[in-house]
Amino acid sequence: MAMNMKTMLKLMRDDWGDDAQQNAIHHGQTPTSEGFLSIDGQKIYYSTWGKGTEVLVMMPGNLGVGEMDLIELVRNIPEGVLLVTFHVRGCGKSKPPNREYPFDFYRQDANDCANMMLQLGYKQYAVLGWCDGGVSAILLAAHYPNSVNNLILLSCRSFIAEEDRNRYLNLQDITKFNPFILCGLIVVHGDVETAQSVWSLYINVFLQLFDRGGDLCKSELSMIKCPTVILHGQLDYIVPSFHGQYLHDNIKGSRLYMIDDGRHALPF
Repeated sequence: MAMNMKTMLKLMRDDWGDDAQQNAIHHGQTPTSEGFLSIDGQKIYYSTWGKGTEVLVMMPGNLGVGEMDLIELVRNIPEGVLLVTFHVRGCGKSKPPNREYPFDFYRQDANDCANMMLQLGYKQYAVLGWCDGGVSAILLAAHYPNSVNNLILLSCRSFIAEEDRNRYLNLQDITKFNPFILCGLIVVHGDVETAQSVWSLYINVFLQLFDRGGDLCKSELSMIKCPTVILHGQLDYIVPSFHGQYLHDNIKGSRLYMIDDGRHALPF
């Protein structure tokens, strides 16, 4: 479905409205542990939250900072679960350098996560991925099947459709975003100029990936062997709902929960 810039920006403002912003307030929580690891020459910041024997690592969306992208889960940790979050390379505390987008950045983030969990001593764990983080979560589950025992996908895609490309063309100027989203980008990247530069790199690579065929991780879907739950909003305007159905159709044994009034900000 075609969607113009004005409509896209309005939906974004509505999706991250006052209620979502209130839910995203950190309320002073502090991690159980935190630190830095060296992974392939890059400093990666990690943190753990809660205590438990069931380990869940969170792959953040484009913002790249797990405890910000998925703050509602951090604020409501299930009993018996240990959450692991991290800042992907180039975001938040995992820099310098600033975030870069090679064509294999999804795979790079997945490998960084696997290496982080290995260094932290977690041999088996569940993975939750939101939006872009869902692509990396799929790659992680497919290529590290002995480590990933459960997979949860929120609002994510495995390929770039023409509809996705057209919608992203309307989202190139971050100063027109919801102020809440813009503030998050500035917190992660330091200032509006750097945030815009990083976002522009992302959009350019996204569009080039579309031109290359748009496949992000389609071939990996059949490789996933662990139990998989897919949550997708029927009204998602960033990652349209047909992506959730495609994942369900191509991940054997997966369960799909389509949320009738859900949009893209499901974690909030």
